[in-house]
Amino acid sequence: MKILSSSQIRAADQFTIENEPILSIDLMERASRAFVKKFTQLFTNKRPVLIFCGTGNNGGDGLAIGRMLIDAGWEVSIFVLGDTGSVDFEKNLKRTKKFVTLKESSDFPDFQTGQIVIDGLFGSGLSRPIEGLALALIQYLNQQEVTRVAIDIASGLYSDAPTENASVVFKPDHTISFQTPKLIFFLPQYHEFVGEWHVVDIGLDQEFIASQESSFLFSEQVELEKLMPIRDKFSHKSQIGKLLIVAGSLGKMGAAVLCAKAALRTGVGLINVQVPKCGIEILQISVPEAMVVADRDQNHISEIAEISSTVAIGPGIGTEDITKEAFENYLKPAKEPIVLDADALNILSENKSLLNQIPEGSILTPHPGEFKRLVGEWKDDFHKLELLRTFCRKYGLHVVLKGAYSAVCSNAGDIYFNLSGNPGMATAGSGDVLTGIVSSLLAQGLEPLDALRLGVYVHGLAGDIAAEKIGQISLIATDIISSISNSFRKKGV
Repeated sequence: MKILSSSQIRAADQFTIENEPILSIDLMERASRAFVKKFTQLFTNKRPVLIFCGTGNNGGDGLAIGRMLIDAGWEVSIFVLGDTGSVDFEKNLKRTKKFVTLKESSDFPDFQTGQIVIDGLFGSGLSRPIEGLALALIQYLNQQEVTRVAIDIASGLYSDAPTENASVVFKPDHTISFQTPKLIFFLPQYHEFVGEWHVVDIGLDQEFIASQESSFLFSEQVELEKLMPIRDKFSHKSQIGKLLIVAGSLGKMGAAVLCAKAALRTGVGLINVQVPKCGIEILQISVPEAMVVADRDQNHISEIAEISSTVAIGPGIGTEDITKEAFENYLKPAKEPIVLDADALNILSENKSLLNQIPEGSILTPHPGEFKRLVGEWKDDFHKLELLRTFCRKYGLHVVLKGAYSAVCSNAGDIYFNLSGNPGMATAGSGDVLTGIVSSLLAQGLEPLDALRLGVYVHGLAGDIAAEKIGQISLIATDIISSISNSFRKKGV
């Protein structure tokens, strides 16, 4: 699904109004009903609600939401900041039987623990710095021991541009957003201004939305499930993928084991794992299903085997000179897409000229630290995304920047955010598991971008399934591997 800018959403509003057709006040009513439906699902026990409304359309939404909650039996207090406002705000103000106008800070209400505050002050239409009484109100609300909910987007937060002054942004526990999520929701730098976000359908014209251009999308479960490999009844192992994993060094053989096990659990038919001599017994015992290719060196990778298969390089290989040379020698004649992770990325960051030798369509899986070593520092998360897009287009690569809502960027510069996964997956070896999953899917014949998007999703889903069983704190990488099979079974594959 596309992530639209605030201007595109406004255009979708106007198109819907003109072509459904529907009056703008009725569209506001529909959006408010959708908000209330989600709100009452989140908060099943009725508590006192205080709604703070500006005089724009976000405030009009707040007034309508207050009226609907009162009709549903909630105890609601409505506060309005300002005098005259937008046409639809004024219409909803006339429908509001009781409200308090805030004219100075002494008008601010007292709060009790357990109350819910709904922010309807500014929304996505904000185009000027917040100051004066509005600034004082937002800062006051952020200090209260209450549950905070934002209508569409927190007041003071820009949906698709950096927020310059964090002190003037409402800090919600929940954001209930209209029609599509905002780009800002996916960026870690702004998480405290989003909280847990939810999207409600307000019936904007879907054909118009589909016609909009956007380089930012999020991967939907239904779409990704269609990519999952399905075996023919007469399939045999040589037909469903051959994979070579080049991994491990003295003291880092666990990375090779995790990567290989994950690849096998993801369904690849045949797997070779090249390791230094010191890792032969470890692999033969830990992963008996894998064929072990022994490097001539005792402790490090010194030459990458010439085996006709999909290749993944990097987990635990280290950055010794002998390994760097082996990696460089492999890249020179390489033509087919490969998967590069961990120490392979560290070697690239030390010799960036090698980036030009990576086969087009290859996959890189850096965490933020590894990516920073490849591209340099960024000013903010928006700049980081632009660096990611530029990098992928320049070198013709598909890259996942790992983390919450992992950003999968295609070699065309389109970014797909992933919705599966949880904080428990921030654990040693999790990245090695991802490399195994992605390379396994690539070996099974998926296009590189499809293998990466699906692999990131399956990795996150397996982590979610594991967390349901044992919790996030105790989650380790082997738990993710154990849940890969259930991530396929859960979706009927």
